[in-house]
Amino acid sequence: MQKHKGYQEHLASIRHIGLRPFFRRLLETHTITEKLYYRLTNISVKKLGNIPNIKIASNILDVGCGTGEILYYIKKFINPHAELFGVDLEKNPLLKDYVKFFRCDLEDESLPFEEESFDVVISTFVLEHLRNPQKLFSESFRVLKKKGYFYCTTDYYTSLFCPEGYNFYSDPTHIRPWTKKSLKTLAKMCGFEVCQVKVLRWWEYLPFLPIYPLLHLLTPNDFSFIPYEILGRTVYVIAKKP
Repeated sequence: MQKHKGYQEHLASIRHIGLRPFFRRLLETHTITEKLYYRLTNISVKKLGNIPNIKIASNILDVGCGTGEILYYIKKFINPHAELFGVDLEKNPLLKDYVKFFRCDLEDESLPFEEESFDVVISTFVLEHLRNPQKLFSESFRVLKKKGYFYCTTDYYTSLFCPEGYNFYSDPTHIRPWTKKSLKTLAKMCGFEVCQVKVLRWWEYLPFLPIYPLLHLLTPNDFSFIPYEILGRTVYVIAKKP
């Protein structure tokens, strides 16, 4: 059986659940509000600007690109001139044509690129799916140019305590969550210089904290994630290839 068969369709389908389609149509008409939409619905975009060379990178690789939201955000709001590449187990139906896509199972295969090919390598919410997580870091190191940067986000150990729909193990393909120390150690083991290892917090949701139980009752959406996102259930690392 194909590994994680149907997972890309799942990723595409959740973009159409609840209030997300309504707010996307409402906010995507203007650049400022569209940027706000992505910052409210995709936590990984929040620290992309912290990657030192991302604004001048000539080529960027997203390992586990999925629907391509991260690459779209980079193209629209950070670096419209970079050549964009994506890798995943299979191509998501929502992935845009401007992304050069390659199929790869990183558990069993190497990335299909030469050494020192990219200025930036990104991987968001992939690490927690891998039985051999060191392969992601070592392969990212290999294909990065010298002085290039690797940005990785994954589930923090606090996600183990989230309610049903947002609990770490609500995704059947998840293997293990991570800590700041484990991310930092893995990066150093693979030769990186670690620049930042921090917890990502969705401060934009802070105004909704007092009323999230009411929102939960009055809408079909589950807003129980809000306290956990403010406390932090995502961790990221930015690392440099010397």
